[in-house]
Amino acid sequence: MKEIIRENIRAPYSLHDMNIIAFEAEGDHLTLRTQSGMCKTTRPYGQPQGHVEFSGVQWDFSWVYLLDHAGNAGTFTGEKMELQEFIRRFGTFGFCVMDEAYGYNSTKYSGYLTANRRFYECMVEIYHEEDMIFVDETEYSGMAEVILSHDSEAVLYSVPAEVAGDLERYCLEFAGSWVWNGPENYKFLKPTRSGQLGARFGAEDFIDYLNRWEFPDRPSGKVRGLGCWDYEIPEEYKDRPQFNF
Repeated sequence: MKEIIRENIRAPYSLHDMNIIAFEAEGDHLTLRTQSGMCKTTRPYGQPQGHVEFSGVQWDFSWVYLLDHAGNAGTFTGEKMELQEFIRRFGTFGFCVMDEAYGYNSTKYSGYLTANRRFYECMVEIYHEEDMIFVDETEYSGMAEVILSHDSEAVLYSVPAEVAGDLERYCLEFAGSWVWNGPENYKFLKPTRSGQLGARFGAEDFIDYLNRWEFPDRPSGKVRGLGCWDYEIPEEYKDRPQFNF
């Protein structure tokens, strides 16, 4: 018997409990504006200002469902309409998102809609053949501290603030793309005993990558070793963004 795990999609931002106040459509591009930004789901957690964009929206397959029943169970009546029709009909509204679901070329939001002095349960289906983009409008400057390790001692580093603000994405792009496909991949790729190609790298390589390729004008550097493993971080440092390669 073969068992395959379908991993959960872990989006770096969420609109949970956010209030969408506008769907802005231009061609096949759609922008969702919220009243108070987005929830950041990776450290450092927060609620930055921002919005969500969809490219390649297929309007013929994008729908809104409005239910006149706002309870946990029972019969209901409602209406299904094209998303474009919803945008035309509802100029002013508040759509409080309770849940998000991501499928193949599709994104769904469900929650509660307040519009025209009425209250609905609402589900929005967006079918998009191109990317969904979270736009974090935070303006970064200066340096910030992060904790990096590679199954070794946890080390405190100083890095550009935007790296600290989105540390997991920067680390995964380095480990998943640059190490394998970058112009210096020969430094990391080595054959294993079985003859397969493997990669060896760590936190120091990531810092070198930031200094020479991403932020040469704002060099990152080691602050101090913390004398512990990544799961033993002292309380005074637990608010720092952290990544273990």
